[in-house]
Amino acid sequence: MTRVVVAGDVHLGSSNANADAFNGFLDWIYRTRDDVAELVLLGDVWDLVRRDPFGCAWETHDTIMRLKRLGEHLPVRIVLGNHDTYLRTLDASLYDVNFSDHHVVHQRDHSIRFCHGHAFDGFQFDRLSKRLSGPGDRGEIDPTNGLKDPVVAMARASVRAGTNRVRSLYTAVTRGARFEPVRYPRRERRAHAYLDTVPEDKLVYGHTHAPYVHQDNLAANPGSWKSTAPVHNTYLVIEAGHIELYRYRRDGDDEPIE
Repeated sequence: MTRVVVAGDVHLGSSNANADAFNGFLDWIYRTRDDVAELVLLGDVWDLVRRDPFGCAWETHDTIMRLKRLGEHLPVRIVLGNHDTYLRTLDASLYDVNFSDHHVVHQRDHSIRFCHGHAFDGFQFDRLSKRLSGPGDRGEIDPTNGLKDPVVAMARASVRAGTNRVRSLYTAVTRGARFEPVRYPRRERRAHAYLDTVPEDKLVYGHTHAPYVHQDNLAANPGSWKSTAPVHNTYLVIEAGHIELYRYRRDGDDEPIE
């Protein structure tokens, strides 16, 4: 029983959150609970930016009950994210839930730090998040009707492509060397650099909704459960310090992602 399962950025309460798939994922963990050491949720499980917390909890009662059932058999860790406004004010001792800004797991010769990751995102502005999250009550939290995620993804891709072109030109002019494109976007590189400031040797974070595992298995992001994300319903499994990425499938075996 050494496997740690990691998911994040479900954004329950949002109209484009794949709640049914996430509930199926929790049911799968419950069925295989004897093989799971703990479940780590990397924040933004609920979309609570300018949202009525009671209404969101009422609408997601099925998920809450699944998490409660799981918590009776294995540790369920919830790392707080930038959308977890109201969860920060809860008295966790009254609800028997483990809330924290980060979590650390030791496996074999590795120590792994878990956090949400919004501190690494140069595009993260609280005022902008609130503006894009609508007026608040009864699910009205995305006035863009699901267009926000793909538009933001395209904007980030354009910025990255432009940065690569500038660096390519700069390298050709100043060094005359062949340019190697940057493998990871700036927000991922900032996360990787964060490892130099903490005692842990691996980092697992969320927030960006972009699932990946670092080529050297030093960092990873489980992705999101929002249907508007290009790749969604993904999660991580960590065993003996090794991180692997999967996509959840309700029918058939889950799909490993390289």
